[in-house]
Amino acid sequence: MKTGMIVLRLTLVTGWVVLLGITLHAVAERGLIEAPYVFLGDLTHPWRAQFNTDFSLNLLLIAAWVVYRARSWRLGLVWGFLTLMMGALFTLPYLLVVTLRAHGDMRVVLLGRHYSPRGPR
Repeated sequence: MKTGMIVLRLTLVTGWVVLLGITLHAVAERGLIEAPYVFLGDLTHPWRAQFNTDFSLNLLLIAAWVVYRARSWRLGLVWGFLTLMMGALFTLPYLLVVTLRAHGDMRVVLLGRHYSPRGPR
């Protein structure tokens, strides 16, 4: 296995563990119900609004990619919805599984069902 793929997978796992810890702390301190109010309330502050808008656009782009590469349209919609609702808590393990299933072949990781070893479809 190539070093770059090992580093990527370790980064995905480490990021997920860190984010899960921060999320569990937030839920324990503030509860789940407060999350949407904090997110929407932050839109009144210019820099928080900029950050949340940037983050949301990135989530939308990643969700569109997840739908595109999925084995089926329905499954893609489920994965895309989870990407939008859970962010990196879903996306990081999703990418880990995708890299494992693709045996580290980034063409397969990026294109999913659209990849063909014979060339473009």
